[in-house]
Amino acid sequence: MPDLTLTNQSHEPKWRTFEDPGGLSWSVTPGEWTLLGSKPQIDAVDLTSVRAMFRLTGPEAPNLLNKICALDLDDTAFPDGASGRTLVAGVATELVRDDQAGALSYLVLPSRSFGRYMEETIRDAGEEFGLT
Repeated sequence: MPDLTLTNQSHEPKWRTFEDPGGLSWSVTPGEWTLLGSKPQIDAVDLTSVRAMFRLTGPEAPNLLNKICALDLDDTAFPDGASGRTLVAGVATELVRDDQAGALSYLVLPSRSFGRYMEETIRDAGEEFGLT
């Protein structure tokens, strides 16, 4: 298995709610939560067609992201489960650390209109790290 991978997960359902729904959810705005997966049993707005989503996984993921993002991704500043809104390659983006089976993993969620640009930028920045 490659050390660093990027997968496009834009079609995974994404919902915005105003109460913590549990599961894989995060908040970068007070009182608003984003949830991945099936529609929760609470009031929610479907964001699937609004946000692109990429998963970047591997030990070099934070090094790659630090080339295109100014957020401090050190374990002490941005541990598993942390989320933030920042500029990634100049695009306002939600970034979520969601480690997978012990491997460093980040969800990158820009506006869908920047999806292709974001994927190309991540792939270009990842060449030196052997991104597949």
